[in-house]
Amino acid sequence: MTKRQKLITGFLELAQKEGITLTGVDTIAEHTKISKKTIYNNFGSKEGLVIEALTLFSNNIQQTWAEEWDTIEDKRELVLARFSELEMLVKSNQFYGCIFMSACREFSDEQHPLHQLAVNHKRASYTETQKRLIAFGIERSQLAFHIELLYEGLIVKLVANKEIKLISDTKEIIRSLMI
Repeated sequence: MTKRQKLITGFLELAQKEGITLTGVDTIAEHTKISKKTIYNNFGSKEGLVIEALTLFSNNIQQTWAEEWDTIEDKRELVLARFSELEMLVKSNQFYGCIFMSACREFSDEQHPLHQLAVNHKRASYTETQKRLIAFGIERSQLAFHIELLYEGLIVKLVANKEIKLISDTKEIIRSLMI
């Protein structure tokens, strides 16, 4: 792993737990054992690191979505796959909320590049849900919107209470909506 990759990974680990603005350059340098100078030489600024890290993270998530089309044959389960991912994260104590929601909250100016990056990720999520519903045979875009609302609301609830039953209940609601 290159220093650049190590910095991105280290930032994401810290920011998911502590938030983006609370994850300072000193903390990143200490966590990764890479100097602040190297951070600035590679990214120009903390914001440069954050933008590249979140862009890469979003791209990786979208790549996972693309791979799921080949690995999940049951189209209903394909629609529910992101909920199953949340379940896995909660069970493994690796769920900290949504870093893209944090970006919107911490960079509330809608013109800020990090805010826009987060909005674009959420838009891609909605589009992916629509495509999965269409593959299942449902073309009601309103249902995709409702599933996204359930997903985002579930994330908020899980931040407060990491109870697996919340996820299974939400999956049952979605199954009932996909009739």
